[in-house]
Amino acid sequence: MRHWVLILAVLLPGGLIGGGDLPGAGSNQAHRSPMDLALVPASFRAITANHTADTISLIDLDAGKVLAEARCGRRPCAAACSRDGSLAAVCNLWSASVSLFAVDGVSLRHLRDLEVGPQPRGVCFGREKDTLYVAVAGKDEVLELAIGSGEVRHRWPAPREPRRLVLSPDGRHLVVACGRSGEVRCIATGERKEVWARYIYDAFNLHGLTISPDGQEVVAAFVHHRGNPITKHNIDHGWALDNRLARLPLALKPDTPHRALALDVHGKAVGDPNAVAFNARGDRLILSAGGTGEVLCFQGADKLWSPGDAGDFMDIDLEQDGARLRRVPVGGRPVALGFVEGTELVAVANYLLDSVQLIDASRGEVLKQILLGGPQGPSLERMGEAIFYDAKRSHHQWFSCHTCHTDGHTSGRLFDTLNDDSYGNAKLTPSLRGVARTGPYTWHGWQEDLEAAVQKSLVDTMFGKQQPAKGDVQALTAFLATLDHPPNHLKGSIAAKNGRALFLGKAGCVRCHGGEEYATPRNYALRQSVDDNSGF
Repeated sequence: MRHWVLILAVLLPGGLIGGGDLPGAGSNQAHRSPMDLALVPASFRAITANHTADTISLIDLDAGKVLAEARCGRRPCAAACSRDGSLAAVCNLWSASVSLFAVDGVSLRHLRDLEVGPQPRGVCFGREKDTLYVAVAGKDEVLELAIGSGEVRHRWPAPREPRRLVLSPDGRHLVVACGRSGEVRCIATGERKEVWARYIYDAFNLHGLTISPDGQEVVAAFVHHRGNPITKHNIDHGWALDNRLARLPLALKPDTPHRALALDVHGKAVGDPNAVAFNARGDRLILSAGGTGEVLCFQGADKLWSPGDAGDFMDIDLEQDGARLRRVPVGGRPVALGFVEGTELVAVANYLLDSVQLIDASRGEVLKQILLGGPQGPSLERMGEAIFYDAKRSHHQWFSCHTCHTDGHTSGRLFDTLNDDSYGNAKLTPSLRGVARTGPYTWHGWQEDLEAAVQKSLVDTMFGKQQPAKGDVQALTAFLATLDHPPNHLKGSIAAKNGRALFLGKAGCVRCHGGEEYATPRNYALRQSVDDNSGF
């Protein structure tokens, strides 16, 4: 019972501002789950992309209330405002589109939807008001669009899930963070030419990106995979996964090393770093850690960095210096943030709390929490979602389920865990989409029961402080059952029809891959040479 009380405490915070009937199209029966936040320039307002409600909200941060809410496409995941604050754009992950809105004082007015391709994950306005940049993860490319006509002016390749886009203050450079490849790419917008690409060694889940206000430096947040087995001993010593920031000059040269900052403290790591931002002076840097439910505020941002490898743990002097570092607990899952223009106040989008929080970065204090709307209490599935994103469930809070199974899918990385009851065979993290319908589980197919597989992962991979309660396992299993594949935008195409004919006919794929899920619980002897020690 105590575990359920703790989950409820995370999901039902006190002191909320807002609630009641919200202006606009949203239903209070739907969790808002703000996935991204954009500050409206020269104002005290913000826009949120409400991932599970299919809406966009306009919030008055000063008054602490939702001004308006409007429908957009399916699964909105990224938001941006034009430089004059009159337009807002939101990426619709499952609609393959970007929705455009007019921001008029206290209202939102839908203008049009632009078709951009499958799974758009990042968006920002150009220096010219008619220009929009979109990261299309499903095609591994970045687009430049003309807002008025929807015309695609240019495409740049961005391999392995481009997620974040940031425009330099002068508008001359666009920087792209690719989540799975661990690459940062820089594009000269005037020449429409990629000027550099840098792979951050062993980085993945590269989800945070910002540029310093002087336009000189790029900072990225990511997880560093050391490649060692995920053992309790390796976790203790910081030899499994590290959470880090990297700093690169915007005018990067091939032989210029990047600088790094280790975020983890022995016994109290910083799970799942994501959004990062500078204040207007560039001397304060803030970071949200979705896995540990906190915001880190760094003072003296230019003096934090180490050349090359950052080491296993945060520098002890920085760790113990309360003037240079404040770890501000906010609860839930903070996923996006930014400084309110001209202030040291930080607006934070908190996915699990259905809220926007306002923090005083200079004092490290949460000032208010603005409820965006949602049901009165969490469902079993929502409780499981909280567990899925909770790095505190792991030994010393280094990682969560989401770290490896990013957003319920895959990080695309090999991990050596006790999933197969042994170490020495690192395996690609499988996607969890449709997992409740595609047993048996583990790479060997040893486990037929999903709850048993969940229990094993919490114990033998996460190494939590205590055995998970049955209610926790049931909740997490219920959440996993909600994970599904995004819409297939190739469905019905000529190529898909030709492929289906081959799949069902000459190629004979259907002999093993049948049914609605194209999967089977049966085992098959493959007529090919397999290394006995491969683990597959």
